Amino acid sequence: MTSDDPHSVLARQAELIAKVWPGGIAARDSVVLEAVPLPARGQLLDRLEAVWRADRGEPLAPLAELAGLKRAGFFNLRRAWRENSLAGLVPHGLRSGRGVTLAVDDPLREVVAKQLRIDPWRRNVDVAKSVLDADPSLAHNASPHEAVAVLQKLTRLVAEQRRALSLDADFLRDAYGRGLILDLTAVSVVLTDGERGLAIVAMLMETASGLMLGSALGRADDGVGLQREAAAAGLQFLHAHHADLQCGEGPVPDFAVMLPAGVDAEVATGALAPHVDELTVGKAGGFSFGYQVVQVVGTRIGRMVLQPRKTLSFDVDAFLETRLAQHAPLDVARAIWAREVERHNAERIAALTQAGIINGGVPDGRLAAALRAALMALQPA
Repeated sequence: MTSDDPHSVLARQAELIAKVWPGGIAARDSVVLEAVPLPARGQLLDRLEAVWRADRGEPLAPLAELAGLKRAGFFNLRRAWRENSLAGLVPHGLRSGRGVTLAVDDPLREVVAKQLRIDPWRRNVDVAKSVLDADPSLAHNASPHEAVAVLQKLTRLVAEQRRALSLDADFLRDAYGRGLILDLTAVSVVLTDGERGLAIVAMLMETASGLMLGSALGRADDGVGLQREAAAAGLQFLHAHHADLQCGEGPVPDFAVMLPAGVDAEVATGALAPHVDELTVGKAGGFSFGYQVVQVVGTRIGRMVLQPRKTLSFDVDAFLETRLAQHAPLDVARAIWAREVERHNAERIAALTQAGIINGGVPDGRLAAALRAALMALQPA
C-alpha cells in the first residue's frame, strides 16, 4: 500500500492516526512520525496499519506481507510496537546508532538526576527534552532520525535515574509526598473463572519512591470498585505506618488519576481539585491506562507485567498468540498480585524507613486528605 505521493501519504497518515489514536496521537509518537521524511513514511505507515490490524485479530500472514516481513519478523515487530509504540516500527534503515553514552560514571546521569530533583513530577520524555535544550551539543548536527534516537536514549536514561533516586534517602526526604497516582491497567494474568479475560489492577502509587500505597486486582467491569479499594488501602497504609505528611507544613500533592468508565470527569475534578495542587485526569482510552505508573516504575510490578494497551481488549486468544501469561482463578490471581506488590515495595519501604518517613511521619495528613477526596470523586455517574 506504500505510495510516494506526498498528498496520498499525508491523507493515509491522517486516516490511520484517527483509527489508532482516536483520542489524539501521543506527543512522543508525533515526534517520531514527523522525524521520518515523507518519501520514507509510507513504509512506516504500512507497518503501523499491519500491527494495528493484527491487534484486532486479523490473520497474520497477509499483515506480515503488508509490513514487508516474514512471520517471525512480524512477531518481533508487534513486540516492538507494544514496548516502544511508534518508535518500535521505524525501519532499521531509517535508524541511527548515534546516541548518548550510558556509562555508570557518565556526567549526564547527574544532569538528569538534577532535573528530576527539581521537578520529579514531569514526564520522562519532557525531562529528556529539557536536558537536550540545556545541552544542544548532545544532538549537534544530528539528522531528524538521529535526533529521535538521542531523545529515546535520554528518555531511557531518565527512567533509570528515576528508579535510582527512588531509593535515595536525601531525595526522598525532599520529594516524598509531592505526587500521587491512581491508575488502572490490565496485567498478564488470564482469569479462568467466570468470564475469561485479563485481570485488571488499580494502583495507588507515591511518585518519588514508586511505593505502592494500595492496590486491588479484579475484573474489567469493576474499575470504580477497584480504585476505591486501592484508595482505601492507601489510607490504611499511611495510618498504620505513620507515613503521611503534616497538613499545613508543605504543599499539597499533585495527583494523576485515570478515571474508570462510568465516572463523570467533571464531578471527579470538582471533588479532587480543592485538595491537590496539579491535577491530571485521564479518561478511558487505550493509550491512557497505565501510562502514569509506567512513567515512574516501568512496565513491571515485581515480576508481573503490566499490559496497558490491553486494558480495553478482551480478545484473550489474540493476546496469547504473542505473549506469555499466567492462568488463575480470581482468588489465586489476587494472591499472586499481592506477592508481587510486596516484592516491588520491599526495598522502597526500607529506603523510606531509612529516610525517616515511614514510622517518622503522621498517620493522617496531606496525602490522606487527597485520598479521601478521591473516594468522594470515584462515584459512578
